[in-house]
This record gives sequence, C-alpha cells and structure tokens, in this order.
Amino acid sequence: MKKDVTICFRTSEDLRASLDKVAAGERRSLSSIIETVLYDYLKEKKELRSLKSEKRIYGRREVSLPAFVYKRGLGESALQTGTILDLSLGGLRVSVPQEYDVQQEGEFDTIFTIPNEKMPVKMKCSVKGVLDGTDNTREILAAFVDGDFLGYQKLHGYLKN
Repeated sequence: MKKDVTICFRTSEDLRASLDKVAAGERRSLSSIIETVLYDYLKEKKELRSLKSEKRIYGRREVSLPAFVYKRGLGESALQTGTILDLSLGGLRVSVPQEYDVQQEGEFDTIFTIPNEKMPVKMKCSVKGVLDGTDNTREILAAFVDGDFLGYQKLHGYLKN
C-alpha cells in the first residue's frame, strides 16, 4: 500500500507510552503500530474502501518486518535487505531496492524474525509477481514453496493473534 499522506494528532501521554511499549515489544516503529491499529479498526467496521473480497486461501496481515532476501548458491553478493509488507501462511509481499535482480518466474530464500521470537524464520519462495514500489524500491509477491515445520508453527502463531 502506497503511503503518501501524513496524519498528525494529539493524544494522552499514557496512550503514547502504551503504544511505544507495544512497538518496542514487537520491534516495530510507532508509526507501524498506529497504522496497524487503525487498519484493523477500519477493516472491522468495513469502512476501508480499498478492501476487496479476499481470494487468497490464507488471510494476510500487513506488517513491517525487516528481512533478508537472497538467491541460493550465489553467495553473499546476492544477499539483499528488504522489508516484508504483508504476510500470510501462503506467502508474502516484500519490498527490496530497485536494483535487486529478481526474475518474474524465479525463486529466492528469505530470512525474517517474527516479533517476540528469538529464532528467525527461513522460507524458500516462488516469485508470483513484481511491482514497482516507491521511488527506489520494487515489491516482490511470492508464495512459500518450502520451509521448516518450526517456522510454519511460529508463523501460524503470529498470524492467528
């Protein structure tokens, strides 16, 4: 989702402190936490115009999680940082720098950490699409092809909350 609008508002110190605590606990930015709360509220009230009927098997969750994206067998030169923008049990949408070489029909591996988990999740992904992102980024739409059982368990536990 393109973020091109800034919203400023006043709130109590207690609410701010609570939001900061949640953000720190999930290792996310305050802005990301507030956006998630607002998004969930509007989704519940069915007021979000951009919501369409979901065709995916698994519901997705908008997130902002740091990740590493890399192609197996190419060594460190293929390692790229990225940000997971949404996540489900079936796949993800990840933002990477524009110069990252990704093939429309290719595969890649990703490593990311779920908030409140110590061990990272490692998944093999199949590219389903590539979109232009913001100024210097592109977004990779991918389905999970393979991952370890523990990784899926962590992912399931995170997504059901």
